[in-house]
Amino acid sequence: MVGTLFNTVAVAVGASAGLALGARWSTELKEKVFVVLGLFTLAIGTTMALDTEQPIELFLALVLGTILGHKLKLQSRLAQLTAFTNQDASEGATAGGGFVEAMILFCLGSMTLVGCMEDGLLHKPNLLFIKGTMDLISSAFLAATLGRGVLWSAIGVLVFQGGLTLAFGFMGQGMSPELITELSALGGILMLGIGLQLIGVRAYNLPQWPLVDALPALALLPVLRWFHELLL
Repeated sequence: MVGTLFNTVAVAVGASAGLALGARWSTELKEKVFVVLGLFTLAIGTTMALDTEQPIELFLALVLGTILGHKLKLQSRLAQLTAFTNQDASEGATAGGGFVEAMILFCLGSMTLVGCMEDGLLHKPNLLFIKGTMDLISSAFLAATLGRGVLWSAIGVLVFQGGLTLAFGFMGQGMSPELITELSALGGILMLGIGLQLIGVRAYNLPQWPLVDALPALALLPVLRWFHELLL
């Protein structure tokens, strides 16, 4: 829960700074900081991914998970939801609108899921520390535009990410250490995509990396591992 607490405080501090300073934040500075965070995310993701001992399972989980996520239109649905809240915000910024958009930005993404998984299963809050730092910057810019609702989203982050971390911790009690390691390695591969996206590397002609579509891989990996062990 340490990572979630840090993330909550980061959102609260960033939103408060955004409300106090308004539009005086430098976009250029924000972009430079995010590039540095992207490079650091790449380093963390590489370290995690190299821990795998069953790369074929990760490969199959990612391919099948992305196919499933694409069929379910996970990434496109999230993009539509984000566009809808952005439209509401442009028509008139309200506390409620700011809260919804902030919650989508801070909670509905692959880094949230992977970070809570790492914190809950392995008690490693490192990824949520990185996410919290990024949310600190994002919440400042967002609050300057959308108002006080972004500040209230800190409570939503605490409840959502805290519940997710506790859920992973509970599930981890019945998981083998080997499976936990493989899930962490899979999370590392997703982190590599996040890092590349942060530094501006494009994935072919796609508008963004299909990381949300790939999230079902985390649920498919235990099934594939069980099936693999059954064949041995």
